[in-house]
Amino acid sequence: MKTFILSSCALFLISTLSIAQDKGQLAVADSLLRAGHLAEAIPVYHSILGEEPDNRDAAYNLACSYALLNMRDSAFHYLNIGLEQDTSVRALNDPDLVLLLEDERWAEVENRQVEKVEAKYGKYPKLELAKELWRMRLKDQAYYYQMDVAEKQLGRRNPLTTALWQLKRDINAQNERRLEEIIAEHGWPKKSEVKGSASQAAFLVIQHADLELQQKYLPLLKAACESDEADWNDYALMYDRVEMREGRPQLYGSQVTYNNETGKYEPYEIKDPEYINKRREEVGLGPIEEYLGYWDIEWEVEQKK
Repeated sequence: MKTFILSSCALFLISTLSIAQDKGQLAVADSLLRAGHLAEAIPVYHSILGEEPDNRDAAYNLACSYALLNMRDSAFHYLNIGLEQDTSVRALNDPDLVLLLEDERWAEVENRQVEKVEAKYGKYPKLELAKELWRMRLKDQAYYYQMDVAEKQLGRRNPLTTALWQLKRDINAQNERRLEEIIAEHGWPKKSEVKGSASQAAFLVIQHADLELQQKYLPLLKAACESDEADWNDYALMYDRVEMREGRPQLYGSQVTYNNETGKYEPYEIKDPEYINKRREEVGLGPIEEYLGYWDIEWEVEQKK
């Protein structure tokens, strides 16, 4: 759950409570957290846990709230409660928890979650590599929400906005350098060796890199897909990104641009658009109509088989 710390707003709180009152306290707290109103969200989560001490969702999101405030003791306390029955690595990929990474207690969280996952799904052949890739993935996904809100609230030229963007560029550059070392030693991270979410970290890091790096590693990602060691939908997204950046039409419709004249989003040029759903289905992507719907874009090109 991505959030940002904003000042308290009574009108927003009243509106949120009115909208979510039929959905219960958890929906209210989650709405406040998503909007960045941590000061209001935290007491609601505490109220829930006072009545339902075993509410893992409330505990987990309360941990996220405290982590975003860099209140580490409270964050780890409620994270341990939230993950008590969790047999996944979702927390190890959650960008809200980025400020906990340098704390020695994070390794304990990693080890505990891995132990549960391995007991249920089997061992990680390259566990230490998986742990490093999880951390890279978490950092790759961190701070985007904060940058967006800072830009909207303070403006692009505000020193805080500029500092956040520089921080993100530095993180991306560190990830890219380390990933190149990993690929040189291990090859493209394979699902059979580090499992899915860690393997996808490589795609995410390269997806945010410059064109030269994407061109360099696109063939490796394709080869991994052909061996069922990576996901074809990730390949499709990177392929489209490269095609767009090289000035060619995309194949899968994943790239969307903003038209300043119309004030609307629109898909970047697509090759043979009448066959796009056929191509998307081949790589595990849903219909283009559904995808573009997230951008409020209507798709009216009749499809052929």
